[in-house]
Amino acid sequence: MSIANIGQFDNAVQKKKDTNQKNSLKGVYIFVGPELFSAAKSIAAAVQGLLSENSRDFNFVKLHGGDVDPDTLSSFVSGPPFMSELRIAHLPAFEELPSKMEEGVLAALQNCAPSTLVFIEILKEKAQVDKRTKLGKWFDQSPNAQVIPCPALWPKEAASWVQQELRARGIKYENGVPQDLIRLLGTDQRTLAGEIEKLSLYMNPEDSYVSKTDCAQVCSSTLEDNSYALLDSVAARDLEGSLTLLRSLRLAGHPEQRFLYNLAQQFRRVYLAAFLREQGKKSAEIAKELDLKTQYYENIVQRYLKQAQAYNQDELRLALRRIRDGDAAVKAGLRAAKIETEMILFDLCTPGRLAKQQWTGCNKQ
Repeated sequence: MSIANIGQFDNAVQKKKDTNQKNSLKGVYIFVGPELFSAAKSIAAAVQGLLSENSRDFNFVKLHGGDVDPDTLSSFVSGPPFMSELRIAHLPAFEELPSKMEEGVLAALQNCAPSTLVFIEILKEKAQVDKRTKLGKWFDQSPNAQVIPCPALWPKEAASWVQQELRARGIKYENGVPQDLIRLLGTDQRTLAGEIEKLSLYMNPEDSYVSKTDCAQVCSSTLEDNSYALLDSVAARDLEGSLTLLRSLRLAGHPEQRFLYNLAQQFRRVYLAAFLREQGKKSAEIAKELDLKTQYYENIVQRYLKQAQAYNQDELRLALRRIRDGDAAVKAGLRAAKIETEMILFDLCTPGRLAKQQWTGCNKQ
């Protein structure tokens, strides 16, 4: 459904471009969920399609959640466009917005000029805005805002998308290549797009053909070799290995906040898998509770259960709480992201450390 939801937005943008109807677009679009790759591409296409190249310097601004200044945003979204009919503000990584900035940013959004479009990206596990939050309450009261859910793709949906991407590049492929990509890499579109790019460089340019053997060779560097390897290292309580992998990811430009998000998601699943197994649940039942949308759920469940063996139930619960408290401290500006991330790894990887600590949003030494 993620791709279909984005498609509806693309159609509305195209209608605005073709007919210039004032009501064809809402004022604020909130893209929310774990799969934001297509959303980012559609937003970029909307900016390119709705603003001329000459006017973008004056009428487009991109402010990441952790760097948004309410006054700067308010001045931009409330002002008139220059040499254009529209202004566009793009706010990616909105989940990183410090809590102390929320009221100011929402007040700025409330005062958007009719000629301003705002595109917000929120990376979170569930593809919905929490109505208990300030943003959720604001959205409920704002008729000019629309939420576009961006859930993780189902394997069949991801395979169909891979087929489209390969064909768009003029790449012919052996039957089963899209499915092999999903099996090796999962359904994350950004990861898949990167591997498709690698395949396009690897294949024989004379016949533009990719075999299953090509796929296996080129994509041997799977998720296990990057951020997921770090998650596994933390779960195994390998502090030295975890810090080494973390620093290599930083050098590669991996966002700190995204790692904390993935780490929290990992420990939540490990904790839940261990709890459900204690309740006598079978792997299929655990997979359903974890929302594992793959036929290979048995291996994934067993992997979570193996990781849980390094911790007792109290430690898993405290680990999850530690990650969430650390993430909140970073968002609130109480701690630097790099230092806090390393402290989290130290606490999670050191036996007995979690039980000795009391966390109330800051690290008490």
